[in-house]
Amino acid sequence: MTKLDDFVLGLIERYFGIDLGGHPDVLEALHLFELAGGSWLFHQGDSGDALYFLVRGRLQVWREGGAGRPTELLGEVVPGESVGEVGLLTHAPRTGSVRAIRDSLLVRVDRRSFERLTERYPALVLKLAASVAERLQRNTSTERRARPELKTIAIIALDDSPDLLALVDRLVDDLAAPPDALALRPEGLTQLGAPEMLTSSATDLQTSLKHWIGSLEDDRRLIVYRSGPRDGAWLRFAVRQADLVVRVASATATPELRPWERSLEVAPHAWQGARQILLMTHPVGQHAVRDTRAWLEHRPALTPLHLRVDLPRDHARIVRVLSGRGLGLVLGGGAARGFAHLGVYRAMVELGVPVDWVGGTSMGAIMAASIALDLPVDETIAYARKAFVDGRPFTDYTLPIVSLLRGRRMQALSAEYFGAAIEDLPIPFFCVSSNLGSGELNLHERGPLWRATCASAALPGVMPPAIHQHQLAVDGAMLNNLPVDIMQDKLVQDVVAVDLTSRRQSDVSFEEVPSPWAILRGRLLPFTRRYSLPGAATMILKATELGTRRRVMELAARADLLLQPPVHRFGMLQVSHFDQVVDAGYEYALEHVAAWLEKRELG
Repeated sequence: MTKLDDFVLGLIERYFGIDLGGHPDVLEALHLFELAGGSWLFHQGDSGDALYFLVRGRLQVWREGGAGRPTELLGEVVPGESVGEVGLLTHAPRTGSVRAIRDSLLVRVDRRSFERLTERYPALVLKLAASVAERLQRNTSTERRARPELKTIAIIALDDSPDLLALVDRLVDDLAAPPDALALRPEGLTQLGAPEMLTSSATDLQTSLKHWIGSLEDDRRLIVYRSGPRDGAWLRFAVRQADLVVRVASATATPELRPWERSLEVAPHAWQGARQILLMTHPVGQHAVRDTRAWLEHRPALTPLHLRVDLPRDHARIVRVLSGRGLGLVLGGGAARGFAHLGVYRAMVELGVPVDWVGGTSMGAIMAASIALDLPVDETIAYARKAFVDGRPFTDYTLPIVSLLRGRRMQALSAEYFGAAIEDLPIPFFCVSSNLGSGELNLHERGPLWRATCASAALPGVMPPAIHQHQLAVDGAMLNNLPVDIMQDKLVQDVVAVDLTSRRQSDVSFEEVPSPWAILRGRLLPFTRRYSLPGAATMILKATELGTRRRVMELAARADLLLQPPVHRFGMLQVSHFDQVVDAGYEYALEHVAAWLEKRELG
């Protein structure tokens, strides 16, 4: 029995929880084969005639639409997992399509072989059924689903300038610094014990070299491939193998596609399945990021990140994000209570908890945008105070034909403070709004920051709707007031969510709602009964909270740390309490974030 046989048999044993060692009939039923990245294992509707175990690589499961086109990603299959078990047990056609997104090594067990094995090992069927039930439960659960761990990262220098290559080398070394990570460079493979030498003229890697590299993945948490633009076969292999492909560019260079990028763009399945990042490096002294859009016009599928080379905090953030260890901060809506987000942020800064990605809804989107500018925390709070207390955006009342407020003051303040493009923000940012026509969620990750925040905070009836892609957009809180689910799709490990929705019940002392005149008399005339009722704007805000409360509770439960500052004693439009609301968020977060950090260290 070869070492590969031992490994495959161990994989099957771990999957079924049964000792199968020493049984040649088991090995005869296992058929080992390779599937190239981008190739289909089977299609929806095919006969369920076999079960597959993934040894190395990665697969994606798709539900197909018309003409056999994949339309919905159902999940991923990682080494040690199986696919095709439902068809094998039920004899039904495949309910989805499976494609390799990396060069993959699989074990195939056909139905006839499996039936022979189950006659001798009947527990196999029970274990397989249990595995199917567990997967169904996991896929239908509302709890947080773990995103597949990054196992391989390709860091590719866009150009071969010495400064850029040196920066890439430093980044690769820092990513591969942990004892369970390894950096692979084409010129250093022989020193690491590779069975074959890679020549510059090679069009592809030898099979033995591929297997050797694959075996390294079994022993390491992370493999980092380093490539320059002239590394040919190595560059193509790294791209095919990577879970994350990072193209590193100097912001002072020309944004056009490089020849090697064009060759890979036209290659079938070249980037299939990998997350793609455009890492823009900015020279010493250039802290104001600009013109990222020109780069993204040629690379629309890439997510931009920024590294200002003379700021150590940028380098540390990029290492955390690229290794999947970043922290995402999600800020919910809450009108004037949203000032508490700034207090939470101040507490996180003081406790040394860096924010690597930030997103939000409504007022949470505005506060998240303030954080994404990466200004000193005191300056961030001072700007917000000037905008909302001095600027008074909640007081420009108008004839209530479309909304109670004109929204002009909010737009002017947003344009003044948020003049940047989202893609130029030093800290990655997103916010959400609601499409008034289709009822679908708008995700804002590109374009003018001020327009995105105005759309996200355009509460129907209070603020006029915004225009997004020629459609009317309103407050994101209508559909998702705490977008934890969106943050979990980013390159972050932990998600901290700040929820400001009220769960307090208040009784009233009257049997019928008083007329407007009765309310007005109580406010103006002495010795007249006063009625405590929220105003029209507050009523609309509260109604929005009620409509999304269950969804907020579901999303809040998926966060790694949920913060709920005690700010419900403050009115939702009382901007005059700015400092008290900020302090309430600060005091609460200082205690709860510190406790969370201590718990993580003990765990």
